[in-house]
Amino acid sequence: MTTPVVVVVQGPPAAGKTTVARELAALLHLPLIAKDTIKEALFDELGTGDLAWSARLGAATYLVLGALVEESAGTGASLVLEGNFVRGSELEAQLAALPTRIVQVHCSAPLELLLERYASRRRHHGHLDNERIDALREAVESRKHDPLELPGETIRIDTSGPVDLAALAVRIAETGGSHRDETVATWPGAGCHTG
Repeated sequence: MTTPVVVVVQGPPAAGKTTVARELAALLHLPLIAKDTIKEALFDELGTGDLAWSARLGAATYLVLGALVEESAGTGASLVLEGNFVRGSELEAQLAALPTRIVQVHCSAPLELLLERYASRRRHHGHLDNERIDALREAVESRKHDPLELPGETIRIDTSGPVDLAALAVRIAETGGSHRDETVATWPGAGCHTG
C-alpha cells in the first residue's frame, strides 16, 4: 500500500481556500474535509448564537477534523483538508504526527483584499463575519495563519489573481518524499474568491 497523502489547504479567512480546496479535490479525485462544512452542519443542528457560541462550535469542529483525518490516514486514505488553521495549535501537532505525506497549500492575498472579500462574502449567518473584521486584521498582522510547521512540501499561492490549479494538482500528484521544503514555491495569483 502506498503512503496516503494529506493536502492541507490553509491560510487566513477570505484567502480563497475553499475554492482552491474544492478544485484540487476534484482534480486529484480525493475526498474533501472542509472546516466550514462541519461547522455549518453544527450551526444547523445546534443553532447559532453569539461570538462565544461560534468559537465553541469552532473548537468542536477542529476536534472533528482531527479525528476524521486520523481515521482516514489510519485506513491508508488520501484526502484534502481545508480550513483557516492556526500556527501552534493542537491540530497542527496532530497533522505533523500523521503517518502520511503532507503537501501544504498556503493561500494568501494582500491584507486589504482579504478585508474587502471578508466584508462582502455571503455565507452561513452563524459565522458572524460582520463582527469579526477587526479580528481578521489582527490575525493576519500577527501571522497567526502563516504556513503550519508540517513535514513535507509547502506551496504558497497568492490568490489575488489567477492560479493554474490544474498545474498545481499535477505538482501535488507528482511530489514525493516527506521532506520539509524550505524553498517554497510561490504560485502567481488565483482568481479564487470566497463566495
